[in-house]
Amino acid sequence: MYISELEGRDKSIKIIQYSFKLLLHYRLVNAKRWSGMVSQFSQTRKILRVGHCLGTLRDMQTSHSLWEWLVLFNTLGNEIGDDIYCFYKMGVVPPRLGKKAELVSIYCWFVGIWIDLHQAVLALQKIKGNDPETNEKRIMAQVSCVKLMMDGIFCTCDILEPSNSAVVQAWSGFFSGCLSGYKLWHKVSKR
Repeated sequence: MYISELEGRDKSIKIIQYSFKLLLHYRLVNAKRWSGMVSQFSQTRKILRVGHCLGTLRDMQTSHSLWEWLVLFNTLGNEIGDDIYCFYKMGVVPPRLGKKAELVSIYCWFVGIWIDLHQAVLALQKIKGNDPETNEKRIMAQVSCVKLMMDGIFCTCDILEPSNSAVVQAWSGFFSGCLSGYKLWHKVSKR
């Protein structure tokens, strides 16, 4: 079942979070009432992901090539940075460390997005054939590519901080959440 998966809960909260960010941006709901909830959803999602670095550390022990190890090291930087930033938001870690961890996490995530997008495009190019199963694989590969592009747009706003980043991040976060939620639902429904 989709919602019983940890990732399913995260994706569901993400979709709700960014839906409300859009509603708040366009002033379709009362900001005083709903902005706190959006902030709490963001923190809840961070808490759900605390400790993901343990799986990455395990994977690093069994990776075979230097490239695999470097990709995992980048992922580890993102996850540890996220964890430290989460603890900073809870008041456990000092602001200076929390803000540095956030930057490390953002830049590692940016690199990771480009690596994942490159691999997703290569995988998409390898899909040949026209039977229903192949077409389904092609569609899911395309969904992955678009989702990663949305993540790239979101992360670029974190780095460059353009004046319209709030609305751009709300839309890209919403689409990324919907696409990743769809991917997970599709995967879970195939079991």
